[in-house]
Amino acid sequence: MTKAFLVSLGAAAFLASGSVEAKGYAWPCYWTHGRLTVGNGTPSVRIWPRGTRRLLGVVNPANPGSDVGELDTLPGNVLRLLGDHDFATIWGDFRICPIARDRDGVMRPVLLKAARGLVLTEAD
Repeated sequence: MTKAFLVSLGAAAFLASGSVEAKGYAWPCYWTHGRLTVGNGTPSVRIWPRGTRRLLGVVNPANPGSDVGELDTLPGNVLRLLGDHDFATIWGDFRICPIARDRDGVMRPVLLKAARGLVLTEAD
């Protein structure tokens, strides 16, 4: 099985048991500075925390492992900045809430709760 599928499967199993906020999981929300990109793949919204070799996949808590409705869960200021850009890069500070433990070599699924200090750069 692919790593992306396993991450999606783990996020689906975790989220199927109820609301993420209500679970009181062991991974607290935090702010990170980095680059948000929208592109092909699942999840299509990803955050690279600057200065790391990690990749965070922004998932839709109602439908993890699928791109359906994924953009609808982004904060309003991120959606407004993206506008009609199919492939874009946004630099800024992102408040994320992990929904699975951090594992080497595996994209960590997160919820994106807020964003600030955003700058849009066009993808090449």
